[in-house]
Amino acid sequence: MIIDALGNLHLYQSILPFSQEILRYIKTTNISALDIGEYQIIGKSAFLLIQEYQTKTESDKEWESHKKYIDFQIVLSGEEYIEYSNIHLLKAKDLYDEEKDIIFYENDLKEHIKLLIPQNHFCIFFPEDAHKPGLHILKEQKIKKAVIKVLK
Repeated sequence: MIIDALGNLHLYQSILPFSQEILRYIKTTNISALDIGEYQIIGKSAFLLIQEYQTKTESDKEWESHKKYIDFQIVLSGEEYIEYSNIHLLKAKDLYDEEKDIIFYENDLKEHIKLLIPQNHFCIFFPEDAHKPGLHILKEQKIKKAVIKVLK
């Protein structure tokens, strides 16, 4: 798991697959102005999802992880908490959904890290990184987020 300011994204080029193409896309596209939806960067190898939602309480959200894709999440407006833990500390709630590349976990984890993700910051979650995004800080607020799915 990585968290940093969007301006420092270039520091992680050697870690992310397709990083040159992703950096070029972010630099040449005003992703904050994009409408909700899916945008291709490199076909199924790297694509962008623009999401808008209201933050929720911890009990209203679920732990998740992905096996095929690295989750690269950028908060475009607002701020949220994202909880983070290793998948080996969690108990799977459902079977892995290969089509959606997602597995959900039980919500009773006590040992985890709570990350504050402000506007223009990003998190990168690898397949072993369980995360629970979209949590409010003091009260519910609207978030606009870009999620880049990167084939590992």
